[in-house]
Amino acid sequence: MKRFWLLLLFCLATWEASAQGADAMAPVLDGSALELARRVFMPLAGLFLLCNFVLAAVRMVLNYLLKKQIVTAATSESIVERLLPRPQDEQNKVVKWVVLLLSTGTGLALCNRYLPWGLHSVIILLFSTAVGFLAYYLFLRRQTK
Repeated sequence: MKRFWLLLLFCLATWEASAQGADAMAPVLDGSALELARRVFMPLAGLFLLCNFVLAAVRMVLNYLLKKQIVTAATSESIVERLLPRPQDEQNKVVKWVVLLLSTGTGLALCNRYLPWGLHSVIILLFSTAVGFLAYYLFLRRQTK
């Protein structure tokens, strides 16, 4: 992960240090930044999400195969508990992401409903995300009781 951030930092540094002068940045500043985001950053974000999904699926299959091998080998229960993740932890992880995505989506819908875009849109997104995290915290607190 450190390599990725360093590569991104170096790419951004070389983008600013262009030899063409100030006119080279004019197409980026006049509104084609959205075009740049659409052509470069959106596919990268999609690739990142796809890779995370594939890794999660592989991890789930490998956990299943490990459980199957442990059952056939008849190992002790204490070793099994230490090796395998608890289903409750996985459920909490799923609930966290669902709540976070729903609250952020609600914030984006509210931002789209109440135009113009500006500082209030950022406030709406922050507030909706905070409400999502509060709901997740209350869910965890209720679950421990």
